[in-house]
Amino acid sequence: MMRRNIWSIGLIVSAFSALLWTTAAAQQQCCAFRVRHNFKVCLNGCQFAQVQWDWFTQASAWFPPVTNTNAGSAIYPIPSNDTQCTTAATQQQCAIAAACARFQVNWIPGTNCVQGMHEAFGRACANCRQSGAQAIAKSHIVIQCGMPNAAGLIQWQPALDDIVGGECGVQNHDPVVLKLRNPATGETRDEVLFDLRASGFSWEYQDSDGDDWGDTAHVRPGPSYGGHVTLMKARTAGGGSESRLHLRYENGIVVESENTGEFARLQWPHVGDPVPPEIEVPVTFNLPVEVPAGWVLEQIVMGGDGESGNTPPTPGDVNGDGCVDDADLLAVLFAFGQTGSGLPEDVNGDGVVDDADLLTVLFAFGQGC
Repeated sequence: MMRRNIWSIGLIVSAFSALLWTTAAAQQQCCAFRVRHNFKVCLNGCQFAQVQWDWFTQASAWFPPVTNTNAGSAIYPIPSNDTQCTTAATQQQCAIAAACARFQVNWIPGTNCVQGMHEAFGRACANCRQSGAQAIAKSHIVIQCGMPNAAGLIQWQPALDDIVGGECGVQNHDPVVLKLRNPATGETRDEVLFDLRASGFSWEYQDSDGDDWGDTAHVRPGPSYGGHVTLMKARTAGGGSESRLHLRYENGIVVESENTGEFARLQWPHVGDPVPPEIEVPVTFNLPVEVPAGWVLEQIVMGGDGESGNTPPTPGDVNGDGCVDDADLLAVLFAFGQTGSGLPEDVNGDGVVDDADLLTVLFAFGQGC
């Protein structure tokens, strides 16, 4: 029964995802993102039978401004899965936003290792003059350890989608972090094993054998005038140097390029080259977990987050220029007494431009300027 329920949830979310991307691609005023990764974690010295999942989804739409947030943290047994979403919409559907986070984790058969995936995705659409929307989603899995001399391996497969190629402020981020503590001194520190950031690029893997794990991977620029992808893989305790991949292009031409460490032999574009339509990249990243002597591995935090759309305006910023000033005050005064839905001067969205809207502008006067 549990397997059937998990399968049903997967079908529902997959259908929603397909609708999200189809709509985003069909409407020029929509922006969308998706951050997904597969992982396998094998650790010696760590005994765990559950994971912590932290999620944050926020959807904003305006005018008038509406923001809804769904955030939380919970402990889940292994195996488990969950999905959390939130939406926001203005009157007459002038602006719509949706954001979701989800995860799945299970044992690797015959081992004490775990495998799974987690994902953050969202869409923001603005369809009317002076309307706007923003979607933010974050998904982080936390594996508790609390043991000294912990060691092992994390296998990581990232995938990022930027549907509109960096427009509307789309940002994707995908890190893996070790949380360490020194019992003798009480000192704590974070050790970043992997960090991937992108805008205007998609990082895609292809699953040719149908096992839900990628077999090849490529980076593709979006349909925009510029973008970047930046990846850092930490050096191991046994030696070697930090490995980096970086590419930035403007107007179709590569303006920054770097491939160092274990990525030095990749076929990587040079500064001045036209940005290729497709660049082959590693599909799986092996991230050794090697805790320094005297330190304790408290947690492994694996996360992904994305954002699309514009920044929600300051309350009282009637014209949406980022500054609450004379222009906003005059707009409310000239519209005073008007009724109806979707009026930008109706700051609180109650259907009438009145004293409440005027006071909102006055109390926010000067903000953002």
